Amino acid sequence: MSYYARFETIADYMFRFDTRIYLGKHSADEDGECVGAIIGKNPGSAKPTQFGVLASLNLDGDKMLPSVRNRFLSAYQQAGKVIPENAFVQVWNLFYHCNPDLGAACSAMSRLNDLPLCPSESGKQKVVWFAWGGSDNRLNPFKQRFLSDSQCGFYYNHQSGMIVSRSPCAADFAKHPQGLPALPIVNHLAGLL
Repeated sequence: MSYYARFETIADYMFRFDTRIYLGKHSADEDGECVGAIIGKNPGSAKPTQFGVLASLNLDGDKMLPSVRNRFLSAYQQAGKVIPENAFVQVWNLFYHCNPDLGAACSAMSRLNDLPLCPSESGKQKVVWFAWGGSDNRLNPFKQRFLSDSQCGFYYNHQSGMIVSRSPCAADFAKHPQGLPALPIVNHLAGLL
């Protein structure tokens, strides 16, 4: 398995934290090396195989995680670099409530006083790929904690069809990997790795 996360139930909602996309041989019992992060909206359809521990995911049709993995694998190949042992891409989300219905998830999270966050967000990453979609009044408040300068933050601007080498603003359309052309992402990642 290449996809791992830790699921918890908080305030009667299911949350997915510490989602990792492993790029090669790995041992989930070891910390591993985080080679980058991607920021999406919220966990969608992937399901837990266990609760409370880092365990493999049942993707249940989730296409984002395999898409991200394929882009990083292609970027390493293009850059001619060996993938580090236990290398993984960290998945961060605007919020971590698992619900494939974004509207219902936004509504549920707006009722919580304290938004549960992934502890891995506190670490600085060499590469941060923003992929949370366009401006959305329900989502924009959740973006604020990520709107600082990242060393190598980038996103694919949906309007211009180009990579932008900085963190987006809340109103920028940071295209989600679904339907995103692979080549611009692979080329950009290959230059960052």
